[in-house]
Amino acid sequence: MELWFIFCVLGYMIGAISGILDKYMMNQRYHPVTTVLLRTLFNGLILGITGLLFLNLRITASLLLLAAIPAFLLAVSFVIYLRVLQRKNASEIQPFSQSLDVLFIFLASVVFLHEIVILVNYIGILIIFFGIYLVLAEHITKLPRLDRSLLIIVALVPIDIIYALLIKTFLGTAEPIALAVSIYLLAFFMLAVVSLLFRQQIRPTSASLKPQLHIVLVASLCAAASAAFLYTALSQANASKVYPMAGVSSIMVFLLATLFLKEKFYRHRFIGTLIVVLGIYLISL
Repeated sequence: MELWFIFCVLGYMIGAISGILDKYMMNQRYHPVTTVLLRTLFNGLILGITGLLFLNLRITASLLLLAAIPAFLLAVSFVIYLRVLQRKNASEIQPFSQSLDVLFIFLASVVFLHEIVILVNYIGILIIFFGIYLVLAEHITKLPRLDRSLLIIVALVPIDIIYALLIKTFLGTAEPIALAVSIYLLAFFMLAVVSLLFRQQIRPTSASLKPQLHIVLVASLCAAASAAFLYTALSQANASKVYPMAGVSSIMVFLLATLFLKEKFYRHRFIGTLIVVLGIYLISL
């Protein structure tokens, strides 16, 4: 078993825990901008301290310049995703969002990074579409309705594709942990400026932040560990192999949302999630 594969599985499994904690905070009506502000800060600090202690971390001006665009894309995408997560179940949104991202990142990797594709990959694409249908349908015999929240997730796909391709490209020259730290900290500073400009609407007071801090800290520990594993995997393997492994996260989120967030269990949606994972696996071959 190759090392990048182990890093992928660990990264996506740990990342699923972070995703469930994000949904919990959205259920508690925490503000998405404030949540992402704290998450990016803690993610950057945790990875930065780890890098300084164990990996001789070095962040240069050129690396920060390189990380500016991914940081902006991360901040925008994360805030909008959490806003949608306030309205929809994690067991529905996460497999839908992740399968779309994986599908189009795979296609973009083939088109722009010239990675090789075979017949079984195209079969995987068809299977993913069927799995998405089951995940979105309230009943297996009724066509799913693309409401406003789902359309927003679809609109985020181009942002996620650009972000993923930039990360894969930059990892050709940048150290994985240094790049991740740079992106998180720049995203934090960008959102801090937004919070100051729109403080009347956001109101991130100390009273509103205090109950959120311990949850954000745990979520950030998981997210930081996940990012470290996934960035390292991307530095060792093709994007069209690493990103499709996100199906592991979809299964974990579905199960954790049912167990700990008490979201209603739909058998056909769970089957749809498994089918999506099968399609993702075929894409990764």
